[in-house]
Amino acid sequence: MNNKYFILILMILLSIYSQLSLGSGKIYGKSQTLNKEYKKYETCRLKKVEVNIKDGKKDGYKCIFKRQLKGKDVTVMQPSPQCQTSFKCKREDQN
Repeated sequence: MNNKYFILILMILLSIYSQLSLGSGKIYGKSQTLNKEYKKYETCRLKKVEVNIKDGKKDGYKCIFKRQLKGKDVTVMQPSPQCQTSFKCKREDQN
């Protein structure tokens, strides 16, 4: 008889405890991402490679990339003529 009451009380306590633990959680303090501005990127693809001439001498190469969306072309200076075919560049119009 004593064993039945113990099991009944244990089941009642477990059901109450399980309902308390399923409550929604709260986050206190400021949100880290609420007012954060995210940088938007677009794909820039290789348009052409030009020789850069400075003071009448060859001074590396210009890799000129065309933006996926509208905007000015992106120019990257480097010593070798091998340019990557595309990369992710920042959008100009981040409105």
